[in-house]
Amino acid sequence: MPSRILIVLLAGLFVAPVVRAQRVPDPNHGNTKLTQWGVLDGNRVRTLYANHGEIARWPDQPSGEWPRGSGHSYVDGVAFIVSARTRDAQGRIIKPMSTNYREFIDRDPVTKEPWGWGPVPGYSNPRQGSPARSDDPATWPAEWPDRPIEWAGQWNGFFGRGVQNADVETYFVFDDAPDREWTQDPHRFYPCPGDTTRGGLGLEVAVRGFQWNHPLAQDVIFWLYEITNECQVDYDEVYFAQYIDWGIGGTDDSGDDEGAYNTRLDLAFAWDFDGIGTPGRWGPVGTAGYAFLESPGNHTDGLDNDEDGIIDERRDSGPGQLIEGQEAIRAYVQAHYNLADFERFYLGLEERPAFLEGRWWTGDEEMDWLGFQDLNGNGAWDPDEPLRDDLGEDGLGPTDPNYPGRDRGEGDGIPTPGEPNFDATDKDESDQIGLTGFAIFNVHDYELIDDEQNFDIFARALPPLDDIVLEGGRNLGMFFASGPFPLRAGQTERFSMALLFAEKDFTDPRNIENSSLARKKETVQQIYNADYRFARPPNKPTLTAIPGDGQVTLIWDDVAEKSFDPFLREFDFEGYLIYRSTEPNFEENLVVTDAFGNPIFQRPIAQFDLANGLRGPHPVSVNGAQFNLGTDSGLRHTFIDRDVINGQTYYYAVVAYDRGFIARNEDGTVATNPDGSVRGLAPSLTTAVIKNDVAGNIATDLNTAVVTPRAPAAGYVPPALEGLNVQAVGTGSVAVEIVSPGLIQEANTYELTFENPSLWQDSAAVRYALTNLTTGAVVEEGVVTGGRREIPPLEGFIVDIRNDTEVAVIDTTVRLTDAASTFTPVVQPASVSATVSSRFVPLPADFALHFTEAVADTSLRLAFGMREIPAPFYVENLTTGRRQDFVILEDIPELRNGQYDHGETIVLVSGTTPDTPPRLEGGAWRSNWLIRLVPPDPDLEPDVPVIPPAPGTTLRFRTSKPFQTGDRVTFSTRPPAFDEKKAASALDDIIVVPNPYVATSTFEPADNFRVGRGERRIYFMHLPPECTIRIYTLTGQLVQTLHHQSTIDDGQLAWDLTTRDGMNIAYGVYLYHVEAPGLGEHIGRFAVIK
Repeated sequence: MPSRILIVLLAGLFVAPVVRAQRVPDPNHGNTKLTQWGVLDGNRVRTLYANHGEIARWPDQPSGEWPRGSGHSYVDGVAFIVSARTRDAQGRIIKPMSTNYREFIDRDPVTKEPWGWGPVPGYSNPRQGSPARSDDPATWPAEWPDRPIEWAGQWNGFFGRGVQNADVETYFVFDDAPDREWTQDPHRFYPCPGDTTRGGLGLEVAVRGFQWNHPLAQDVIFWLYEITNECQVDYDEVYFAQYIDWGIGGTDDSGDDEGAYNTRLDLAFAWDFDGIGTPGRWGPVGTAGYAFLESPGNHTDGLDNDEDGIIDERRDSGPGQLIEGQEAIRAYVQAHYNLADFERFYLGLEERPAFLEGRWWTGDEEMDWLGFQDLNGNGAWDPDEPLRDDLGEDGLGPTDPNYPGRDRGEGDGIPTPGEPNFDATDKDESDQIGLTGFAIFNVHDYELIDDEQNFDIFARALPPLDDIVLEGGRNLGMFFASGPFPLRAGQTERFSMALLFAEKDFTDPRNIENSSLARKKETVQQIYNADYRFARPPNKPTLTAIPGDGQVTLIWDDVAEKSFDPFLREFDFEGYLIYRSTEPNFEENLVVTDAFGNPIFQRPIAQFDLANGLRGPHPVSVNGAQFNLGTDSGLRHTFIDRDVINGQTYYYAVVAYDRGFIARNEDGTVATNPDGSVRGLAPSLTTAVIKNDVAGNIATDLNTAVVTPRAPAAGYVPPALEGLNVQAVGTGSVAVEIVSPGLIQEANTYELTFENPSLWQDSAAVRYALTNLTTGAVVEEGVVTGGRREIPPLEGFIVDIRNDTEVAVIDTTVRLTDAASTFTPVVQPASVSATVSSRFVPLPADFALHFTEAVADTSLRLAFGMREIPAPFYVENLTTGRRQDFVILEDIPELRNGQYDHGETIVLVSGTTPDTPPRLEGGAWRSNWLIRLVPPDPDLEPDVPVIPPAPGTTLRFRTSKPFQTGDRVTFSTRPPAFDEKKAASALDDIIVVPNPYVATSTFEPADNFRVGRGERRIYFMHLPPECTIRIYTLTGQLVQTLHHQSTIDDGQLAWDLTTRDGMNIAYGVYLYHVEAPGLGEHIGRFAVIK
């Protein structure tokens, strides 16, 4: 297998190019007053975060909540830290530290503003409260301060201009200009000499957070920090660090946490002492960890810090020297690298893409950048040649979304900053020093207010594992640190972490190698090693949900089917999954587990996939679990869910998925890993996100919906279709179904017409047009491809067209009317006969062969060896009503007697067009169908008498046929109506559900365990459109008055079980009185049981 593919597939799912250039500092200063708090909720992890680097905020929620929507929190707070050793104005050694956190940090003694990180203006929309998120354009600024004006209105993505490869990406920038601590007397330290308004260390930090909903990454948030020294002071000793205040088990359960650190995995983690969380005593409590992914590089110490065989590599080296030829490349590597370490780290020199190419720029130190593929050998890139990594500084090529055209460096054969796998976009082009400092302690043992003490902690060597496992439960804090390293003026370094969650399935924290947390860390590392490049799922369809009586109708568009995979370079959409849940996070659907028993896939209630032969489990597994590609069911764009209860709120998602990728060796065989598993990419799925904030507000995504089915009002007369009339030769079907009653028009008549473009009317691709004959408007027109097309409910109904794509004999229709005959009729395409196969055309028609006493017709002589033979039968074309021409092939030697004998082959023939007769001259004829009547075999059936068809017998058969020009379907519509007499007689059908109400109800919205028990709810059902409901105690005291005024399709009203004074009602039996003006009254009762 080529190395280029091998590297990608080791990570399993990474495809999209990274397009990031070296950062240019922003001239504006940060301001703590610009702090914005947002929520990341793009997968199963949900947490608060701020645009000054803080993550989670005790006691506010959600803070490190997992799984999303559960109310189960694991993190009280995270602070990002940079600490450095330098000298003040008097030459004394100082150790300033920049950070920002909710407590125990330095503040201005007068204003009380934090001395620490402050957001730089311009990186979000200031008229709302959240940092910028890729999935919410309302959070974006009008233009991006660090990008050209052409980026305005597009996402400022890590993966490129307008590229949203992560399901959710957030981006913000802050600096330490507001940190005035060390500018005070006696130190008077200013990082930018001459600028006394600038405090801190003179650092600017650009931060990105990533979330993917892929099963392998659905429990992780990635954080990437780019720290730039934007002032003039050079630092020789700098540490990047993070402070973590764990809150495993909930806001009020932070005092019994335990923690440890694993050096092999570069992972700090924590768990709950008793496994019981609060509030609600939920459990078992899982575990949370912070994974160290990327540390700064040190390219000045003359050491190979990351032990990859390269000394002092850097991510701003430029393209370097071009070396061509594998032997020249090997010689350079042997002279400048430690070849043994290089091959151990990168799996062999011969596997590196640039070595295989025989063309290497030395600035691409680890040899994974590839220029354009010069297919015609002219030395220049031509538009039809693959660019590969040679995409130019914006990282976009002609097949990428939002491609603006060729830019600087694109297709020039030279690595350019911003292109994938080069300099800033390639983590391996850095001599990373790794994690060097770690401390675990009781919260408040070390405070963020003590800069010098914390520097000394960061500078300590890693403690022995036995010394850092804190057992017994406590309020747990941790420090991560990496350093020391130099940070010169204008230099940028990077620090990357991942917050991840898992079930706690280990007993000894010193041995977690086979735990769910360890496996997730290894997966996280693979994702990071591939520069966060993930398989891109299809685009999200747009979903509409329509409530009905005991049903919910889902309708979605086909935008996902046009999704292009930028890595595989193909349209790889495969199908749709339908999820339904009674809670907004679809956790109750997450029931499909992997080989280790961990939930990994959601179970759908329906699945529709392309009928393309790709079905069943995908060969590439995800931790031993294989995704089901479907059953070749064919695509649908509507689904009616009738397994619902009126009054219950349901959450739906239509998730699109692709077909994945199966890697193959050069000989075409399936490539496998050493353990025998198939190598490749498992299918990728779009996200299913419904946001539910702590106040209960619901926000849906394009492909999600929230809907409550409901009973119609008393007196409701449903809509109807009338006068359905089908006039069609085609053997397909047309089904019309009302799905949106509110759009149905009064007495409108519609006509669906077809047009088959082929001469013989046998094309599988048939045009259609649906016209409203009442208004004259064309509702929709298009082409039926793949045998099926659903016309969306533009006027309240869907039209499901199923077209037979092949003209073939329907075997079940071939029969003789003479039951006594022992001859077997056989009808086949004429292509099976070598004599006439070259002229075969499958004529789309039905036929009857009528046997007579006397000669009824004569066969045609259309070729050498044929004769005009009188026949005791004639053939009727039942579709046209005319006689059909035929020839008789005397293909049984002993029966060549110039007359027809049973067993000889009859071939139905046509002219060169359906409307012209067949002619011998010029060979102007076509063969259609072959008919034979086969007598019993005397050897196989010696006891069966030979009884030929008697005169008067008819042989009939039908063929499947695509819709043909002139086929049409007409129907009319009647909208829903209200019948007062029916309503008056139906008042006794009014009910209360649930009745009795016992402590709680499934109708009630999900409770996020914030304040109180949440809303209580019952429903009054089958109400008329307008009425008043009065609720009384048994003693006649009025409890509440409810007013119902709705459309005729809504006959239910919810009540939250509160009195007129806003108090919760007591348990007991209650009476209710319904008064409907002009219709009558109804009295009933219900019970509320504790």
